[in-house]
Amino acid sequence: MPKSSRSSKAAAKQRKQLQGTQKPLALDVGNFGRSLSSQPSTMYMGNNSATGAVTTKRELGLVLNDYFDYNAFQIGAGGVPQFVTNYWWDNAQNLFETDPLVPAGIDKTFCRVRKVEVWVLPQARGLEVPAQVGSLQSRTNADQMFTVSCQVPGTTIELQPFQPSGSVEALAANTQVTNVLPQYDTKWKKVLTCDLQKTFQSSVMSPVFSPFVVGEQIVKTNQCLFQMSILNPIDGKSYLSGDEDIPDPGIRVRVQLTIDQPIATSNAAKLAVFRNEDFSQPFLGQNGPDFPGTSLQYVQADLRSVNDYFR
Repeated sequence: MPKSSRSSKAAAKQRKQLQGTQKPLALDVGNFGRSLSSQPSTMYMGNNSATGAVTTKRELGLVLNDYFDYNAFQIGAGGVPQFVTNYWWDNAQNLFETDPLVPAGIDKTFCRVRKVEVWVLPQARGLEVPAQVGSLQSRTNADQMFTVSCQVPGTTIELQPFQPSGSVEALAANTQVTNVLPQYDTKWKKVLTCDLQKTFQSSVMSPVFSPFVVGEQIVKTNQCLFQMSILNPIDGKSYLSGDEDIPDPGIRVRVQLTIDQPIATSNAAKLAVFRNEDFSQPFLGQNGPDFPGTSLQYVQADLRSVNDYFR
């Protein structure tokens, strides 16, 4: 093989290896699944914030965990057990509201839930419950098996009511049915995973919002994230209706929300500018009042990185 041919192939192989090792710089601040602390130091070079044009433009990626007890023995009007749990979230809120002095509405942001995940805690084996006064009754594994039915509701513009007092017809958009068995350990059983971004990415279907009137205002920012019902796997009736457990202990439910929280355009921080003529005593006013302390001042905040320096 000629020497020139061998050298050209070697050069092409070297270029291919270099292309494989070079990764494009991506602005991943606010995206999920990526470590913010691993971003290259050059990610902010060359952007508009270096010239003072842009100071706030990103959102926070948050994960919230909530716990509640599912209990179908709660009797509503007419003596009917309320066995459907509807989980609601208000999109019109700012979880990091730092400026209480701004006019109402300026500090509000669209706090959107991107993903919802739900777990339940199985019951323990060999649980004894009182069958009647003065005696105990052992429960079998079959008695402690239950079925969790979950769905994410959706609707269309045509189904929305014309009047605020009307009812929204919710249709199942994302469903999951899970049979939960009793166990000795304390591991959570996942019963729902829904990427709301994918579920409602089409204009054909939209989330279900509350149309009800609260006081004198029409609240339309409360979104129903999911609905769940725990059933008896034999007949499909409510599992916790007072027949299986006396008293009804309820079932612990864990909800995890992945949230997009925009940074509000108006923020505040406690700071102060104090003037005197002595570097050695920055808090003393030789020819005027002493340092009065910090107070809330208007600032422009943005997200730069996530650190674990206090760990």
